[in-house]
Amino acid sequence: MNMEKSLQSMGLHQQGITRNSLFDQINDLLSLWNPLDVPDYVAGTEYKDYVYDILDILKSGKDLENYIYDDMFVGAMGLGPSELAKREISALCESIEKAYKLYSKS
Repeated sequence: MNMEKSLQSMGLHQQGITRNSLFDQINDLLSLWNPLDVPDYVAGTEYKDYVYDILDILKSGKDLENYIYDDMFVGAMGLGPSELAKREISALCESIEKAYKLYSKS
């Protein structure tokens, strides 16, 4: 399943996200993206440590796409470079930023 369809299936391209917390929403998105291709039962916990940095970046207004691609994907995970990953990360960041804005309004 491609990233865009997966995000839509989670309802994150629609108004009104009904998830437990912003932390959980971001973790769900990272788990869905699953760049390390770990089994689904592992993906839910595999990327949790990155959520804290992502929340800090969102609060500071820094460039989330650069962090996810350069620091996470290439740096920490040792993957890339990849044009496909850049497109997936762009869609991922759009959904994360949308969730953050909706969460910030509530």
